[in-house]
Amino acid sequence: MRFAAMQDPCDDWLVCDLVYDLPAEIGGWLLIGLTRGEAEQLADQANAGIIEQVTSSAPFASVA
Repeated sequence: MRFAAMQDPCDDWLVCDLVYDLPAEIGGWLLIGLTRGEAEQLADQANAGIIEQVTSSAPFASVA
């Protein structure tokens, strides 16, 4: 299981990518500020492979 629904400190819900420990995204939209039901449904769909565009915004290092 790579994706999980989690509650943030403001009592909103998000879908977390457990591999990167960051919020997941679909099509450039972060999966944050959700209801519990939305987050659980999206996490289940992502883990089942129903949603194929789920990625994470992995941080990158700048060499400037």
